Amino acid sequence: MRTAIRQFLTTVSGVALLSLSATAGAQAIESVFGLDVSNPRAFVAALGQLDRSDATGEQTVTVWANVYDGSSPATHTVVVGYNSLEEREAAITRRNASKDWVDFQQTLVGVSDLVNTSMAVEAFREGSGWAGHGALSATLMTVTDPAEYAGAFSRLVDRLDNPGSIRLMQLPFGGEGVTHVVLFSAPDSAVLTTFLTEMTASKVYQDFVDDVEDIRTIQTVNLYRRVVTFGD
Repeated sequence: MRTAIRQFLTTVSGVALLSLSATAGAQAIESVFGLDVSNPRAFVAALGQLDRSDATGEQTVTVWANVYDGSSPATHTVVVGYNSLEEREAAITRRNASKDWVDFQQTLVGVSDLVNTSMAVEAFREGSGWAGHGALSATLMTVTDPAEYAGAFSRLVDRLDNPGSIRLMQLPFGGEGVTHVVLFSAPDSAVLTTFLTEMTASKVYQDFVDDVEDIRTIQTVNLYRRVVTFGD
């Protein structure tokens, strides 16, 4: 039997968050949840009901369908976005005090199973349209020299003809060996796939690979389709 998501949207403890606050500052913070959803319609409806309740604040909640996601049993990914750690802590306090939050968890019994969780901190962003894009690729990797990789990545982005939005995320918690994720988004999967195919075949990208091949190990490259976004 599928179980309720008892700790949905609460990835790490407040004590652990304190160690991150000095470096995260006002950067975007995301809690990321991989879910095995047996009834997508009921799941989205439950999130919509929660969004209309007093349990939610200024955070955004985006549901992605996992089109291609390696060997993960997750069928969907839910990303909860905050502007800061302080906003995240306030949101958790608000939810935990709400009866609507308890009702939401009960609604999920038999609807979804939690597969994995992680926290992502935005380190770099370029481009626009992120909030409305329908397709997303995620390159999950292990990086041994974050500063060197970030510099090389920034130089790459400066040389690309970017059709959408590009982000570099650090994973301080829950990455299961993954330390960084590169996110490319575009209006749809056709535009995104064409861009990625042309990018990886370019001299610009090969120069980037030469710069980072000793400090980066790619784990998997995944593709997602936006289902719905709640919040601002």
